[in-house]
Amino acid sequence: KPITPDSDYREYRVIQLTNSMVVTLISDPDTRTASTSFNVAVGSTCNPDDVLGLAHYLEHMLFMGTEKFPQENHADKYASDNDGWINAWTDDSNTNYHFLVENRALKNMTDIYAQFFIGPLLRKDSLEREMQAVQSEYMMGFSVDFWPEYEMMMGNSNPESPFSRFSTGSISTLNRTDIQDRLWEFYDRYYSANLITVAIIGNETLDTLQEWAEEIFTAIPNKEKSKPVFNQLPFPPGDRRYISRAIYYQPKSDKDSIKLVFPINIPDYPNLSYFTYLMGYEGKGSLYQYLSTRGYITSLLSSISTEAQNFVLVSVTCDLTEMGLQNPKVIVKALFQFVKRIKENGVNEQLWKENKQIDELKFKFKEKEDPATYASTISAHMARVIDPRDYLDPPSRRIYNRTLEEEIMAHIRPDNFNMYISTLKLKTDQTTVYGPELKEKEKWYNTPYENIQIDEADIKNYETVELDDELTLPETNPFIPDDFNMREYEGEEQPVTVNTAGVSDMTVWWYQDKEFNQPKIYLGCRVQPSPSTPSVKNTLLSEMLSTIFQRETSESLYPAVSVDYSMSFLFDDYWVMTLSGFSDEDKVKKVIESGLDSLFQLDFAQEEEHFNATIREPIRKEYLNVKNWMPAQLSRRYARMVQDEYLFDYPEALEKIDTLTQSDVKTLRDNFLKNIAIDCSIMGNVVKQQSAEYAEILKNKLVTGAEAGSTIVKENRLATYIYPVYKLPQNRTLVIRQKAVNPDEPNSGVLTQFQIGPIESNGPYTDRLPYTRYVLATLLGLMMREPCFNYLRTQQQLGYVASCFEEEYKDIMVFNILVQGSREDAGAAVIAEQHDIFVDLQYDKFVNQSKSVEGKQLWQDIKVALRKQIEEKPISLSEKNSQFNKEIFSPTRDFERKEKKVKALETITMDDFLGFYSRYLMGAKRRKISAQVYGKNDVLPETVDAEKGEVLITNIQKYRADLTERFAEDE
Repeated sequence: KPITPDSDYREYRVIQLTNSMVVTLISDPDTRTASTSFNVAVGSTCNPDDVLGLAHYLEHMLFMGTEKFPQENHADKYASDNDGWINAWTDDSNTNYHFLVENRALKNMTDIYAQFFIGPLLRKDSLEREMQAVQSEYMMGFSVDFWPEYEMMMGNSNPESPFSRFSTGSISTLNRTDIQDRLWEFYDRYYSANLITVAIIGNETLDTLQEWAEEIFTAIPNKEKSKPVFNQLPFPPGDRRYISRAIYYQPKSDKDSIKLVFPINIPDYPNLSYFTYLMGYEGKGSLYQYLSTRGYITSLLSSISTEAQNFVLVSVTCDLTEMGLQNPKVIVKALFQFVKRIKENGVNEQLWKENKQIDELKFKFKEKEDPATYASTISAHMARVIDPRDYLDPPSRRIYNRTLEEEIMAHIRPDNFNMYISTLKLKTDQTTVYGPELKEKEKWYNTPYENIQIDEADIKNYETVELDDELTLPETNPFIPDDFNMREYEGEEQPVTVNTAGVSDMTVWWYQDKEFNQPKIYLGCRVQPSPSTPSVKNTLLSEMLSTIFQRETSESLYPAVSVDYSMSFLFDDYWVMTLSGFSDEDKVKKVIESGLDSLFQLDFAQEEEHFNATIREPIRKEYLNVKNWMPAQLSRRYARMVQDEYLFDYPEALEKIDTLTQSDVKTLRDNFLKNIAIDCSIMGNVVKQQSAEYAEILKNKLVTGAEAGSTIVKENRLATYIYPVYKLPQNRTLVIRQKAVNPDEPNSGVLTQFQIGPIESNGPYTDRLPYTRYVLATLLGLMMREPCFNYLRTQQQLGYVASCFEEEYKDIMVFNILVQGSREDAGAAVIAEQHDIFVDLQYDKFVNQSKSVEGKQLWQDIKVALRKQIEEKPISLSEKNSQFNKEIFSPTRDFERKEKKVKALETITMDDFLGFYSRYLMGAKRRKISAQVYGKNDVLPETVDAEKGEVLITNIQKYRADLTERFAEDE
């Protein structure tokens, strides 16, 4: 069976069925939700040359009905009815199908999915609709950088390699008269039981899960197919047509970056953790510190970008400053200087073992994740390893192999890499100081680029670099914990306050956990100043302070970060400091002290050029890149801007940012601490006295570091918190129409949002139990999820993104309908109209359901599902910490919220639900926004329908300035 973390009490069993299918069974008696994941060891590399995207298209089509369950949306509806969801993904080598449902639905839902591999219909009348869904997914790639960059990288690889093929698919590649036959050919060729690996997680016993697996999966035919093997490498060593290339291109977003990609042509997935650890290290002597302190880069990431049976692509990616962009050879030279340092020392066995030790600690005390993510990860990993002990990828199975590590390092050389430089400053009509004229366009996303050979002279220079004494290997990590003992329990069922003398002027909440048996701690601290007026200036200064803090603490804190300690500051109208990691007392104190000392040792007297390049410019680009957000994201931002006085449009930030100085940032920090209230939560493997000591260290560091005259007051400023969200006018639809800022954006997006009210308030339900309105809003989300997807995406084919959901925004409950699509005959205006039609149609359907036996039973089933959702226990210590913190940092601190919600749910009737739906979505008291973003070919209407209560907002800030009523109290 698999090797599992010490803290994992679940039971595992691996079986092989008579049809050669391998199944991992996981019994978790405490889980409320369950999952099955099917992984087919075939992906986009198997796409035929004349039907690109076929593997992805087949993934979509299998959901469109089977012989046993012929309804198109049966899987989605069944999952939704059982408080769950469905999903699938296709990558180079795998297609993975998975779901999440309540335990009681696991067997039936597993059978629904299994029928994909037993009797799919691939019906003709679904072909066009799902082809349109694939097209919408493809068009989403025009709004982001990932897919254009990936297709450009692989499109410039060896055309004989299947990795050079377009993976997503589109109407242009799939719209063929014989497409149904080609789907069947692909399915029959690759979808075989011996190429499918499965992971099942549920609360049943292993024997029961095995019985189900044998009953359901044995019918999946074993066609005795071989796993696809591709011998043609995408970047053959020594072939200068595909390796030693410099590719310059224009990204979608405003970012300047360099990516150095090394192909490691070693079969069977070699472990690269040692190399990626060294290259991505940010502590003293690291490549990151060397380049960032010299002003060339603002970030560095070492990662594996692609893995296959016979090669791995490992990359080092840096975000560049202007100086770095103009001097990429300096960055490449520094990398090879560091590589030379590594090679000169040989494979450092001590460092290798330390890295393994850190990974073993992370694995040993790994916390649970949601069943669907876990099942999907395991089933995919099963496809690439043989021994079941390796299914969870335990670090303990790694064996120090100097020969292998040296073979890996032998691939990291100047004649075996490609360089990708990305910036909007490159031109399509001229050569610039940043690179050559971009004469080519990538085939699928029209990315302008130029592919040139790296000069032989440069390769020679990189081969003969001299060592630099400032580039060194990591020292022994002082933050590796050695105390994993569980403290003797002295806690209570709920968090309690600590009232020792040292923390008498602050509020400290403490909770000692005895459920998860994890030697970990979670500390959260909210530092609340006197109320201030929100402004663009203060927001930008807070972001600058955060960036300075992150950059200047990277060297001292990165060793702790590498051992899974996390310390962060969120600087806003209040400060939030969080710390998490192992509960070793000495290490926890060291992290707190190091982080807070750094806060008051920040350098506010940097050279202006350095400050501008490393602090101001990265923030400027974040605001510039708002214009490249997908329309769905923009529509949500515009809707929030109408209501939230703390939100502003990005041009305001761009106008203000150049006027701010380092002195302004220091003043913000110092003024903030003049009059503060401190609320802390400390939870996990920690006793009361320790929590008091940690809080006192934190307070003393703040007091010592702050300017003279700063005071700490014990005051519940959360209780006087005023919601920064304005009430919208009733019986109106505020219509926001904006053209996508990116002139090439092919998608349109619409958010229809209905304001409900504060989560703590019952609104008009004053005579009902607490949280009645909140529970009604949650029921609305559950009831609308599947009908929304079915109507707006499956039936109307308005776009790949189509969802309904309730959410809390700054303690205000809202209900959203969100769609993004690229159909020229269904732009934003049509989508908005369909939202309204859907709301009306669904109300009528709910009314009819309330009168039928089946509908009444569905109502009861939904209530049962919601009750289980409310009562669900956290699956990890981190999740429990998040739930408690939500209360500790709320105005009411209601630790009995769950119980009260359940009691409210029990009293709610279908008539209550229909009344809620009518009031907040349809009636005269509704508060509604329609935020519409129009793509490049989508024409904005000039008028609105005043008879329907529509009000056109042409200037969001100006309209918001006229709003006066807040949600301090609900109506």
